[in-house]
Amino acid sequence: MERMPNDDHQESQPAHAYVKCSCCGELIRNSPEENNDFGQNSYDEGFGMCFRCGGDPNSEDFRTRLGWGGQLFFDARIKEVREWLNPKNRAKFDVMDYELQVALVSRLIGRGIMI
Repeated sequence: MERMPNDDHQESQPAHAYVKCSCCGELIRNSPEENNDFGQNSYDEGFGMCFRCGGDPNSEDFRTRLGWGGQLFFDARIKEVREWLNPKNRAKFDVMDYELQVALVSRLIGRGIMI
């Protein structure tokens, strides 16, 4: 059977030129420069994630790389971990850099100790 041209592949253009951030609702271009979810198989067509909410992987600032959503996720868990600690360890935890606190929480999640 002969194949017709363009039978098995679609144009490289995304289905939507603009999408809504599924977090804040901002209208963003569906491009790697504006959509954190660009190129991922989203279950929610027409939606993406702006860099402010989902994080900007190109930023030098750690909090900006996490984005608003990532910071919210980790801040809630950092607070919980802090409450588990005895006063001596809590004091050590409080002076840790934010990146180290996030790394610790990530490790706890990775080990299944925390979700």
